[in-house]
Amino acid sequence: MSTVRHVLVVGGGTMGLAAAWALARAGVEVTVLEQFSHVHERGSHSGLTRIIRQAYHEGEHYVPIVQRADRLWTELGARAGRALLERTGLLEFGPDDDPDFLRSIAACERHEVAHTRHDAVELQQRWPFLVPEGWSANFTPSGGYLRVDACLDALRDEARAAGATFHYGAAVREIDVRAATVTLDDARRLHADAVVVTAGAWLPSLLPELVPGRLARLRRVLTWWSPEAIHVPALARLPVWAAFDPAGFFYGFPHSDEGIAGLKIACHTTREPSVDDDPIDPDDVDRDLHDRDLAGLVDFVDARFPSACGPVSAHRVCLYTTTPSWDFVIDRHPDDARVVIAGGFSGHGFKFAPAIGELVAELCLDPGRSAPERFSVARHRG
Repeated sequence: MSTVRHVLVVGGGTMGLAAAWALARAGVEVTVLEQFSHVHERGSHSGLTRIIRQAYHEGEHYVPIVQRADRLWTELGARAGRALLERTGLLEFGPDDDPDFLRSIAACERHEVAHTRHDAVELQQRWPFLVPEGWSANFTPSGGYLRVDACLDALRDEARAAGATFHYGAAVREIDVRAATVTLDDARRLHADAVVVTAGAWLPSLLPELVPGRLARLRRVLTWWSPEAIHVPALARLPVWAAFDPAGFFYGFPHSDEGIAGLKIACHTTREPSVDDDPIDPDDVDRDLHDRDLAGLVDFVDARFPSACGPVSAHRVCLYTTTPSWDFVIDRHPDDARVVIAGGFSGHGFKFAPAIGELVAELCLDPGRSAPERFSVARHRG
């Protein structure tokens, strides 16, 4: 039986809200400390929409977790009375021999995720992309996108209804792991039975000893394009999509008005080193849009997606905190099991949030529950 009655959650972004949601619903007293406000542009959840997909090239072990999260998002939306998840389907395409593309298809086959394959001719007949011979597509009807603000509102509302309290403008300066104590910028010290650290890009600063030198903090730019009006109806019918292009992993959404009108397009990773790989300080992030931010996107749109061409009407900056493997870090602190860490979500974590919240709650409350080896601190230190 758990002896944990009160948990401090450091960081009230996506994963902090999910952890507070799961813990409060388990009957635990939860206090969330967030240095900014609820839903903001300073961290890793900006951008208004996020893709959810069961085709997973990052590792087939992620598929059961995202399937659980999909069910939880759907149930949460039903209770909230609004659709958090828009199921548009997911179209992935790339060279037939691309290793990541092949891993995504293999994950669908391994976990019996419904999918259909399309050769280059079929791809170009059904969707407005241009690809060379030797490319193909994989379509999964289960894919779609999540509405960020609505998702985070729903998590907070249910957590609050279950008794969780939220303190905004509460910046944590230090975490004393062996005492399960946090110190705020105003010198207040708070103690609890357990501490959950979901601090996003600030995790390496608060717990530098956790995985020294293994967490990189990166800047990513999300863009909204305004194509010619004649193309908008077809672009509005698009599924969410992802391209395993020789230049990088590009992705996008249907044309819509989900907070910003237009066609949202971004680059997750580049194949060659680029400005995207430059480490950043989360307290001093360049949030302006530069020509260098657009160069790769313009080349991709010109070559593969000409109907999207048009001015870039808006942008947002999002922060990634990445591990070398791009796997998550979810584990108890090696120095004291009362401190649980969830971080290093490497730009693909949002979709998993409620399932990650459940895992964090289990690590706090069940001494017999082990962290998945893939996400363990020991693996990342190695």
